[in-house]
Amino acid sequence: MKKSLIALFTVAALAACGQQQNQQKPADNPPPPAASGEHAAKPQGDKPDDKPLKPHDNIQGEVIKVKTARGEFPVPKNPERIAVYDFGMIDTLAALGVNIGATVDNTRLEYIKPVVEKAEHVGTLFEPNYEKLNAFKPQLIITGSRANKAIHQLNEIAPTIEMTADTKDMLNSAKERIDAFAQIFGKQAEADKLKADIDKAFADAKAAAQGKGTGLVLIVNGGKLSAQSPKSRLGGWLHQDIGIAPVDTAMKEGSHGMPASFEYVKEKNPDWLFVLDRGAAIGEEGQAAKDVLNNPLIAETTAWKKGQVVYLDSGVYVAAGGARQLVTAANQVTEAMKNAK
Repeated sequence: MKKSLIALFTVAALAACGQQQNQQKPADNPPPPAASGEHAAKPQGDKPDDKPLKPHDNIQGEVIKVKTARGEFPVPKNPERIAVYDFGMIDTLAALGVNIGATVDNTRLEYIKPVVEKAEHVGTLFEPNYEKLNAFKPQLIITGSRANKAIHQLNEIAPTIEMTADTKDMLNSAKERIDAFAQIFGKQAEADKLKADIDKAFADAKAAAQGKGTGLVLIVNGGKLSAQSPKSRLGGWLHQDIGIAPVDTAMKEGSHGMPASFEYVKEKNPDWLFVLDRGAAIGEEGQAAKDVLNNPLIAETTAWKKGQVVYLDSGVYVAAGGARQLVTAANQVTEAMKNAK
């Protein structure tokens, strides 16, 4: 009996110890908390769908083939009724003068609000309203990565193309999408002007950034920091296309960036901080990025001392690859660099 009691107490003690260790052990790379609405960064929306998208072979009228994120696909030429489930593509299409008949229920991006408000509302990026979409009778549906979970069901309603910009080569990929839309809607002159505007904005930013030091891109979310590598959605266009030298070339980045501490930022000591306030971008309540970064460790960095902290427009996160978003982002960099002390 005494041996049984001793064994029982031993098991209980070991279980309690294991439970305490599990509670104290931090997650290796915790993802940002999920958000509600169109802008929520749900993992299934950003991951590619391995199932091939079936091309339509019964499209009425003239048919052309265009380059998409999933290869070449046949689409109707000059479709009159289009539905769009991607903020970056709404941005580009509107800039080209294409009429968007149906899209998501709402947006926080002021510069595309008029387009969204005018269109028929057919659900969210992650949850299309199939009843309303069917009633709209689209001739073409355009999606981005956040609608990946729904793309096959959307494709049953009308020819559907995914036009996500390649985040590893954002600038060239965005211009490829512009050319594809020019083919579909007969907007080559508008497309050429739009691409020229983007090229000029990036050339100006690159010239302004020359010799201005190193940079670090951070996402601030829920009081936590994640550093973005030179090949990430937010780091790529800044480091590769504009040419700002990364302060950390050996960054190990996970699916949401590399979890970073204030000590890490102080140690790396970038000349510039480029900050995306994710909570503000997707409409979540919480501590603002400016308040999170306002602490003694960040205050010791060159970027903070010189006032070289750039709070990126939320469009770089929720409308990545959009034509006007790219110009806005590049102009932000140019202005900041020209005002450098």
